[in-house]
Amino acid sequence: MTKLDKNNWDSLTSHIEQSNFILLSTHINSDGDGIGSEIAFYYFLKDMGKECRIINATSTPDNLNIIDPDSIVEVYENSFDGWLSKVDLTIVFDIGDHRRTGPIGEKVYESSTVISLDHHPAKEGHPFDLNIVHSEAPATGYMIWKYMEYLGKTKTLLPLKMANALYAAVVTDTGSFKYQSTTPDTHRMAAHLLESGVDGYDIQRSIYEQNKLSRIRLMGLIIQNLHYSDNGQVVWSIITQDMLKKADADDGDVDGFTEFIRTIEGVEVSFMIQETNNGNHRINFRSSGNYIINDIAQSFDGGGHKFAAGARVDDMSIKGIELKIINKLSEKISGEFDGYQK
Repeated sequence: MTKLDKNNWDSLTSHIEQSNFILLSTHINSDGDGIGSEIAFYYFLKDMGKECRIINATSTPDNLNIIDPDSIVEVYENSFDGWLSKVDLTIVFDIGDHRRTGPIGEKVYESSTVISLDHHPAKEGHPFDLNIVHSEAPATGYMIWKYMEYLGKTKTLLPLKMANALYAAVVTDTGSFKYQSTTPDTHRMAAHLLESGVDGYDIQRSIYEQNKLSRIRLMGLIIQNLHYSDNGQVVWSIITQDMLKKADADDGDVDGFTEFIRTIEGVEVSFMIQETNNGNHRINFRSSGNYIINDIAQSFDGGGHKFAAGARVDDMSIKGIELKIINKLSEKISGEFDGYQK
């Protein structure tokens, strides 16, 4: 489904009302939209008197702790399996690919009803019993706000903890309201959240202006190792484990760098290849809006939006990945698309 309609929301409400143990989760290496969405929904469910927990496969980045003052986001451990066996409804947020929940999906996908709320199209073969997708939504958090609107809850102010989480969700996925997906209704949402008591300055400062020294060191290494093609229209960097060690950085320090290098003058597309600690690779793509890049991500069994996408690659070398991406982007920019979309 690609739009938010009455049938979607009524079905979601019905599943919630009929469930006793509800699990909320988002993707590995989660971001503001995924975490903000699940936190907001947690408080909504608690207000209904539901037993629910948020369990993620990876920890919350430090810059998002501001929206979890009660430490309700848990990181999966084997000791949780007993509770997970009782779960009758799982709701996942902003995951794009159902495999990105890690071990959590393995525990609950077959034993519970599974609902996905997302602004990314789901991959084929997904396990979702209800798949609510709005590909034009600026953030999954926006979809939750629209659900609250449908329920009549936006006629008054939202609880502050819920509003804070939704504000972080929409801020991160719109690049502080500067991406093309931002609409007048996005700003109406933000206004309502601010009226509900959100301190926009505090949240944005926590997300964007509290960089660890390790992140700054890593940024310096990335800038020193930029590569260009197609007359400067394509820029990329490769992040190795050695670079992370040299900067005393971790995976959380990498977030946002692909977008950062895309802002270089004249750049149309940026991408980053990151070596993981198990020798595999993560790829992130960003486009200024003139070239679609999620089809290239799909060629690596990944996905995402037209102008922001990614993939995980287990069976190729860095050089092989790099060459394939460069060739596909050159085809796009030169007009020889080879079946790929401009």
